[in-house]
Amino acid sequence: MSFIEKAESAVLAQTRRAMRTLLAIPKARAEGLAKVEELEIPGPGGPMRARYYEAADAADAPLVLFFHGGGFVTCDIDTHDSICSYLAEASSGRVLSVDYRLAPETRFPGQIEDARAACAWAFQNAPRLGAPSDKLALAGDSAGAYLAATMALEINRATLGAVPLQVLLYPLIHVRDSLWAEEEVRNFRFLGRVAAFYIARSLGAEALPSLFDVDLAAAPTTIVAGGGPLDPVRADAKAFIDALRKADKRVVERKYAALTHGGLNLTHYSKLAV
Repeated sequence: MSFIEKAESAVLAQTRRAMRTLLAIPKARAEGLAKVEELEIPGPGGPMRARYYEAADAADAPLVLFFHGGGFVTCDIDTHDSICSYLAEASSGRVLSVDYRLAPETRFPGQIEDARAACAWAFQNAPRLGAPSDKLALAGDSAGAYLAATMALEINRATLGAVPLQVLLYPLIHVRDSLWAEEEVRNFRFLGRVAAFYIARSLGAEALPSLFDVDLAAAPTTIVAGGGPLDPVRADAKAFIDALRKADKRVVERKYAALTHGGLNLTHYSKLAV
């Protein structure tokens, strides 16, 4: 390993520790949940950590499978514990949060393979969690939203309607540098471009397919929530919303002008996040 590679590895390790220190706060979890259960799900690279949340008044609705963000290189189910707990509580539902292998240790499409395994497990085990076995809602933030949208299309192409809903929180749509460069100044995407470049390199060049290039005919009803000037993916999210509507898909858009990218994780620091 070269000096530069060692330095990058050290910076990434420090960043991961910092994210956990900032976001993995057990007391930030929503109160009043009926159940929070630690699980393990078999994956192609070995067991994946998972955490199940159930509201006290959980309705007979599809299980929500949540994929965490973090640019495919940081975060886990602990950093996203609060957001998943509030999602379960606010929806009076059931949420399953699942880890997946991170880059650069695991190159793309390892993240897709893990998400696929998580979806298969969720369908098979939904009944024991009190949810229907024939439907699954998918959700995620940033990079996790990319995984959710990709899986929703894949599953619905195989079984139309199996994923009736996807919830995409400030979704990462692509890491194509040419598209980020076009709006670097106009939409305040300086840092976003740097992040997208690093994500692409960590995953393996620009191997991550853009969601602008896929057929959206099988996309489910979609809820998209995004932020304002401090959310560098907002322009892509809007373009993706337009593409979904052009494909005659129902989309509910929520804009929060003061919300930063990743801001929904900050429930312990800001009432706006809640």
